[in-house]
Amino acid sequence: MAIELRASGARALIEPRYGGRIHQLFVEIDGREEPLLFAPPEPAMYAREPFAGGCYPMAPWPNRIRGGRFFWAGREYAVPLDAAGQALHGLVFDQPWQVVARAGRVVEMVCGFGAGWPWEGRAWQRVELGPGYLALKLEVRSAREAFPAGCGWHPWFRRDVAGSRDVGLAVPAGNRYVLRDHLPTGELATPSGDFALEGAPLGARRLDDCYTGFQTPAARIDWDRLSLTVAFACPRPHLQVYTPPQAFCVEPQTCPPDAFNLSAGATPSSEGADFAAPGRPLSLTSRWTWALR
Repeated sequence: MAIELRASGARALIEPRYGGRIHQLFVEIDGREEPLLFAPPEPAMYAREPFAGGCYPMAPWPNRIRGGRFFWAGREYAVPLDAAGQALHGLVFDQPWQVVARAGRVVEMVCGFGAGWPWEGRAWQRVELGPGYLALKLEVRSAREAFPAGCGWHPWFRRDVAGSRDVGLAVPAGNRYVLRDHLPTGELATPSGDFALEGAPLGARRLDDCYTGFQTPAARIDWDRLSLTVAFACPRPHLQVYTPPQAFCVEPQTCPPDAFNLSAGATPSSEGADFAAPGRPLSLTSRWTWALR
């Protein structure tokens, strides 16, 4: 069953059945509820198109793993590929989550990684809706031994909230990853040109890029009548920005795409990926706050 969270001026619909995702977030603007997320009209559509909308958690890795293969502690591992031959967005975005706590404006859920992950572990997520904010926490938890880990959220935002003609996006990052075949090479560059996101309208810019080097990890989204700040925190904060024509995505992550391969799978202290171990979960938090303009 869907779970509804309510707070003054806001309402969120949570779908544990379909990847533990936030199906919709409504914010009151000029006395009217406005949906902020790009989402299908019926949640059951996620069964056919699990990538298609809402805000879903990604774990035990975010974004992509090249060829679904990586090394860890000197051994090669493989994870399942989708129909397009990609290891995309982890193993929990299309699985049912179990609700383990529900009180007032808060819900907590868990989801195991299953046989597709070489180690025993699970993801845990907490969602809290308050007046003017949405607070999220996501953890990758290991049951028996250390393993490479990453996580993130993949929100799909509408471009036309409250009739907005376009949307501005500010991402104050010092660096972006240079890509080859949609995956980072490991080289960093200063954002410039279309990659520089300084609050101007997105327009026709088509990005699928990862940013890092934040002094204060946060992005600001400006519609005509509403401003939304997406702040996030973890040891090495990253932000993936994806801007297809129909919507746009601002994705807080603990690591870049293909992080397991960027780190060469050497040790838990590697630069690309982090790790989870018993009693030492990998954690990411994000807080969305909004205000009328």
